[in-house]
Amino acid sequence: MKTLCKFRYLTGLIALAFILLANPANATDRKPSSRDRKASSSEDKRVQDYKRRIADINQRVAAAQKALGKAAADYKAQVARKEKELKGLSDQYREKAASTKKVVGELRKDQTEIAQALSKYQAALRTKQVVDAKRAAESKAPSDKAKRNHAVRSKDQREAIKKKAEESRRAHLKRFDSNRDGKVTKEESRAVLAAEAKRRDAARKKSSETKIKSNEDARRKPEPKKQTKPAPKKIDLDRLRANYVRAQKSDDSAKRLLANAKRTYDEARGNKKTYKVDLERLEKNYERTKKNAYTVGRVLVNTKRAYEYAREKQRR
Repeated sequence: MKTLCKFRYLTGLIALAFILLANPANATDRKPSSRDRKASSSEDKRVQDYKRRIADINQRVAAAQKALGKAAADYKAQVARKEKELKGLSDQYREKAASTKKVVGELRKDQTEIAQALSKYQAALRTKQVVDAKRAAESKAPSDKAKRNHAVRSKDQREAIKKKAEESRRAHLKRFDSNRDGKVTKEESRAVLAAEAKRRDAARKKSSETKIKSNEDARRKPEPKKQTKPAPKKIDLDRLRANYVRAQKSDDSAKRLLANAKRTYDEARGNKKTYKVDLERLEKNYERTKKNAYTVGRVLVNTKRAYEYAREKQRR
């Protein structure tokens, strides 16, 4: 705005200078009269004054044009600088918009996955609630079939109990009813118990006599020949070495699997947004691989110990 005002001001000054320069030129075209020749001496000073003023205006016009050129150059430089800054701001905005769009896309994806997991969990929860409610209703109100089955089982149980009681009563009468009158008295019970005690004593005495006789017969027999100690088995060193090599390979494989599982689990813990669904599974896999590596390591130690022991024994 300031540059435009300067330009208008300088344009006005230039126009005024051209007007002033044109008027004296037209005045000099006329032929000098007597009045002019009389006033020539006084007019020379005025002409000089005008010329001096015109030269001053020309200098001012030149200075104004120079200032205008400088202002135009400054204006172009500022416009170029502003355009460069505007381009940089535009690039920054595009980069920020692209990164924001990417973040928003990831967040939308996470939101979709969480919503799907929530819907699955709610569906499973509703199914479980329906099953629990149905089970509770069935337990509180048993069906007619269950009642009939219970009644049938109760009747069968009562009959079995009666039958067992009857058999027990018959066995008791058969044991203690000596005169077979259908009643058991105290005297009959005592007599039966005394007779059973006598029979047990006689059987015990007979078994002790049989045992003593068998011991005497055993002492009379000649002593058996002592069995010779079997020869020690030959150590299979090749088999132990093969087991040791196989255990080494298994241990190396288990260590590699453990390292891979640990690296995957650490990455999942560091970036939970990406691995939020598989984090629990990766943790279980890592623990299982760790236990497997420990077991394989113990097997390696045992096979190495057995192989080294067999090798030392063979050298002796």
